[in-house]
Amino acid sequence: FPASPAQGINFVLYQPETGHWIKAGGRDMYLPLAPETAADHPLGSERAPELAERIIGAEMGRGSWTLMHRFNLCYELLEGVEADPDALSLLFAWLRFSAIRQLDWQRNYNTKPRELSHAQERLTQRLAGIYGSHGSSRPWVRLMLSTLGRGGDGQKVRDEILNIMHRHHIKEVHGHFLEEWHQKLHNNTTPDDIVICEAYLAFLHSDGDLEKFYATLERGGVSRERLRSFERPIRTDPEFYPDKRGGLSWDFEHFLHILKSVHSGTDLDTAAGAARGVLDDALNGRLNTLYDKRQQGAAVRDQVETITALREDLAGRISHREDTRALREMLYLDLALEQVLRSTLEQQTLGELDVRTLTDLVWMVLRNLSLGAEADEFRLCSRHLEMLRDDFRLEGDWALHAKSVTDRAGRVVARWSETLYTGLQPKAEYLGEAFEADAWTLPLFSEEIIRGGAGFMLSLLLRRLDPLLRELAGLGGWQIISPAQTSGRVRVVDSLRAVQAASFAKPTVLVTDAVAGDEEIPDGVTSVITCDTPDLVSHVAVRARNSRVLFATCYDADRYGELKDLEDRELALTASPAGDVEYQEARGASPTGGRQTTAPALRRRAFSHWAVARDGFNGEILGGKSNNLQALRGRLPDWIGFPASMALPFGAFEQTLAAPENRGLAKRLAGLLNQVPQSPETGLPEVRRLLQGLASPGVLRDALETTWHASGLPPTDWQLTWGAVKKVWASKWNERAWFSRNARGIDHDDLMMAVLIQQVIAADYAFVIHTVNPITGRDDEIYAEVVPGLGETLVGNYPGRALGFACRKADLAPTLLAYPGKSIGLYGSGVIFRSDSNGEDLEHYAGAGLYDSFLAQPPRQRLLDYSEEALVWNAAFRDEMLRKIARIGLEVEQACGSAQDIEGAVQQGEYYLVQTRPQVGL
Repeated sequence: FPASPAQGINFVLYQPETGHWIKAGGRDMYLPLAPETAADHPLGSERAPELAERIIGAEMGRGSWTLMHRFNLCYELLEGVEADPDALSLLFAWLRFSAIRQLDWQRNYNTKPRELSHAQERLTQRLAGIYGSHGSSRPWVRLMLSTLGRGGDGQKVRDEILNIMHRHHIKEVHGHFLEEWHQKLHNNTTPDDIVICEAYLAFLHSDGDLEKFYATLERGGVSRERLRSFERPIRTDPEFYPDKRGGLSWDFEHFLHILKSVHSGTDLDTAAGAARGVLDDALNGRLNTLYDKRQQGAAVRDQVETITALREDLAGRISHREDTRALREMLYLDLALEQVLRSTLEQQTLGELDVRTLTDLVWMVLRNLSLGAEADEFRLCSRHLEMLRDDFRLEGDWALHAKSVTDRAGRVVARWSETLYTGLQPKAEYLGEAFEADAWTLPLFSEEIIRGGAGFMLSLLLRRLDPLLRELAGLGGWQIISPAQTSGRVRVVDSLRAVQAASFAKPTVLVTDAVAGDEEIPDGVTSVITCDTPDLVSHVAVRARNSRVLFATCYDADRYGELKDLEDRELALTASPAGDVEYQEARGASPTGGRQTTAPALRRRAFSHWAVARDGFNGEILGGKSNNLQALRGRLPDWIGFPASMALPFGAFEQTLAAPENRGLAKRLAGLLNQVPQSPETGLPEVRRLLQGLASPGVLRDALETTWHASGLPPTDWQLTWGAVKKVWASKWNERAWFSRNARGIDHDDLMMAVLIQQVIAADYAFVIHTVNPITGRDDEIYAEVVPGLGETLVGNYPGRALGFACRKADLAPTLLAYPGKSIGLYGSGVIFRSDSNGEDLEHYAGAGLYDSFLAQPPRQRLLDYSEEALVWNAAFRDEMLRKIARIGLEVEQACGSAQDIEGAVQQGEYYLVQTRPQVGL
């Protein structure tokens, strides 16, 4: 069987009795081989497969077909799908295949230019109407418009070529270039005519150089073979008339403008000419300024600033325009300006620009991106970077701060690119295969769209600016997350998550582009090298340090590419004192490092209580999360608070499962668990889903509610409470925990799960502290990270860096290592249900974070605006907070007598300790 199923079959039927071939209106019939449900269809929505069937049937049939027919069909297919992104992206992919000459532009039919321009005008007007009434459809509408000419006055195409020939006394005689082109223009003008006109002008300007003529054609995608393939073919070379050269040049420059007005919507001159009448004086003045600066060859920064300001003003007019004709002209002008922005930046040698100029250009491109998809976060990045521009300093702290903004902007661009790719590429492949498009077009289809937008230009600017900022900030090319000296065979993988279930027989160095931060490091891995930036206190970082695995981020694209090229080679690697990873081929060396330490066996605990208040916490019935916190009450300064708490001890889950009302579920669970080893990726989610059906014994509910009230926890709906408890219990069977226990030889049955129930501190800020610096290994230094909002964005490995700092225990003076750049802050209150297993604090085993915690009420997500964040801009406020956080780390370490991994929160200036555990990996 093929690797991927066929999308459909083109066919005709033969009737042997009569010898007749049966078709559909003279065309091939098409049978879509659709999956069973629309949701599983590669085209997505319910309507998209139906549209695809009609498109493919029309395009692959043998009937008459031209651009006019295509545009009329597209107009018809837009009915009812104006707000359907899957349908619109499918229609765009179709129009794009047409624009790149993968579909017939003429087949057995002659279209008058005015009929073609009418079809274009009608379709583009409808698209402008959709843009005005359906905000979510705007990105796809813009892309569709970029493939279409405005329509213009098609009759002028037919009239003007004759006028030129008559003015210059060129006879309409067969066998001459201009007459052959004239016949094509009369019967089927297409975008090819723009290229032919440009080539003829190059021929005239070069005194009749045919090489210039054909070279210009080739650059525009029109070969000699294509000229001869027209139904009205062009077989003759152009003739040079020395005495007519000046007049012909003038006339065909004008004719080129006419052709572009019909076939090219994004040409600046024609778009501006059409839009002038709907622009006010201010916008027309800005447009004139842009033309002046382009003609004068102004510096790239000045041109980009003018384009950006013009597009921002134009966006305001577009958002309030109801007249679809005027709206269409403005949209085409905006598309033309975006294209000019791209070409202006492409013509600049970025390597010649300094930090200030690159920062300015990044800021301006962010402003452009704020006008489109992901607008909100691009706008926040733009505002943040604008404040930094106003305070520009060629100093390390400024560069460190700027890095937080540019890193965030890079993530948003990556997310935008991925969203566009996943929304478009399946449709492109589906249609492309059915269209029998050139093989090279399919893998590059979506990538070419991405590369044509401002997002790609931002990525190029960031790639140039990043090493300059890193050098200025003194960051070097590496971030060591877990230092070690190791060796192994290089293996390149897409993501750490994709291989977390693997077990490598030989010591392995993983090189991977994506690390989320919550994965399990596979058995046999000695090193993880990535270009991603997980938090230094993320769960995977802690586990790497505990297992003596070298874990590092490489920021040098060339060096990272070099490592990828060493796949299947044996390398010896070490983290140098300078903070770099040094490596060399290890010929004959014994692979070392990263050996997984087998954890001691877990001790099962007997059931004692259904629920227990904090005064009853002890090591026999609860895990380290509950007991470590309780042991510190009364031993820390009064200004360090504790959240109200209670717990469901070990054995409560097992008792619930054994209750009569859960007997059937328990039997099904046993059967599922027997099947998990054969297919954990599918079996473990089934186990977790099954456990959501657990019924609560009445005695458990009574005990929980009584203890809840006595503990002073805020009132919470029972269904929310019981649902969260079941999720915590079920997290025993999440993927990373199951793989981790397997790798260490821990018996799954011995893992018992208690549930620590705490009041949520409605945090303004959350922090994690390591009282021994995990990067340097120095026990006289504290390392900590801080984020706005709840700590789930920190311990839950949300994308982006936290504010990171280190300080000496002697003076607690903080040294900033990273400014915050996370996109999302979580805000909420109520109650959180934390996992508290008997396997989270074993010696030589980083079990913390393997199991899940859940809030009763989902927190509110907020896009973070660092331009107004005191933690970023108010040095005195920041210094006081960081010193107090460091002081908490010192106090807890002294009280516990060992290095600690601590979580806490700040609410309205008050500091709270949420949990602490021994720091591992030292």
